Amino acid sequence: MLTSEWSNFEAQHWLVGGIVASLMWFVAGRQSFSNKKPDAAIAWQCVGVLTIVAVCGWAVVKEEWLGLSFAIVVLYIEVRSIRRISASQRVQR
Repeated sequence: MLTSEWSNFEAQHWLVGGIVASLMWFVAGRQSFSNKKPDAAIAWQCVGVLTIVAVCGWAVVKEEWLGLSFAIVVLYIEVRSIRRISASQRVQR
């Protein structure tokens, strides 16, 4: 019973799960950056970007336009963070 309720919830709210998964990779990247590992930070955050790009694609297929707009905002934030980390690496060299 609980399994069917959970799978039903996942089927209805897949977009939220995808955004949360992408943000988890993003947070892992921020943690790596805090630990003075900018290369690892960019790698983790690139996984987050790939995840959110897949979510955006699936949102288009499912015609979830509001969810697509939220995913694009998350994508923008993640790409901006990667660019900041990359810029800080260039300044340090």
